Amino acid sequence: MCFASELEQQKIKTESDGSVTTTPDSGVHSDRKHMCCICGRRFRTAAMLVVHMRIHTGERPYHCQVPGCDKRFAQASGLQYHTRTHSDATPYICSDCGRQFRHPGLLSAHLAVHKGIRRFCCDECGAKFIMLSHLRRHQRVHSADQPYACSQCPMRFKFSWGMRRHERAMHLGEKPFVCSVCDKAFAEIGNLRTHVRTHTGERPFGCCVCNQRFTQSSSLKTHMRLHRLSNSTSTESPSEPVSFLQDATVLSNMLCTESSQSFS
Repeated sequence: MCFASELEQQKIKTESDGSVTTTPDSGVHSDRKHMCCICGRRFRTAAMLVVHMRIHTGERPYHCQVPGCDKRFAQASGLQYHTRTHSDATPYICSDCGRQFRHPGLLSAHLAVHKGIRRFCCDECGAKFIMLSHLRRHQRVHSADQPYACSQCPMRFKFSWGMRRHERAMHLGEKPFVCSVCDKAFAEIGNLRTHVRTHTGERPFGCCVCNQRFTQSSSLKTHMRLHRLSNSTSTESPSEPVSFLQDATVLSNMLCTESSQSFS
C-alpha cells in the first residue's frame, strides 16, 4: 500500500526535476498520469493525488488555530472556509442586493434567487426549488419523518415552525400578534392576518367558477368542493334527491357571509 508521505516525495521530485513526460498514455485519461493505488482513480497532478489519498488514510493535516476548537480538515480550503465561522468576515457580496456571504458557494446559490432558476425538482410532485435545502425541507411533506419534538408533550412535527407554533399556543399561552384595530391577540401571524380582513373587508380568495370571494383559503376550498359535488350529482346521478343540492346551496350561502364574522 502506498502512503501519503511517499506521494509527497513523488510530488516534490516531479516539481523539482520536471521529469513528467508529455507522451500520451493509452486510454481516455491520457492526461491523468497519477493513479491511486487503492481505488484506481487517476489525477492530472501529484498534488491532486496527495489530497485524494487523505480520503483513504483519514489524514487531516489542517487544523483550526482558534482556542477551544479542535476541527481538522483534509484541505486548506476547508480550513479557510471554517475559519470564517469564527469571525464576521463575509467577503462575497451579491451585486444585485448587497447581501454578503462567507463562501462563494453560498453566493452562487443566492444568485439563483435573483435569476429565478429552480434546478431542484421533487420526484414525488414535481415542485421545483431554487436551493437544495428547500427541496429537502419540502420532501418531508411526502414522508413520515417528524424530526421536531415538543419539549412539553409527545407531539412531533415535520417542520420547526409547526413545533414553535404548537408550543406557543398550547404550552406557553403566548399571543404576540395583536390587532391594531381591536387589540385582539393571536398566537400566529397568519391568524392575525385573517382576522384583520374582518375589519378591512378584504376577500383575497376568489372562486374561478362563480366569482364568489372569501377571506380564507380554507373557505374557498370548501366552496370548490360544492361545485364538484354539484357537477357529479347532475352528470352521474340525475336521480339524486333534491334535498342534497338544497343542503349544498345552504352551505354555500353560509360561506358567502363568512367574511363578516370574526376568526380567532
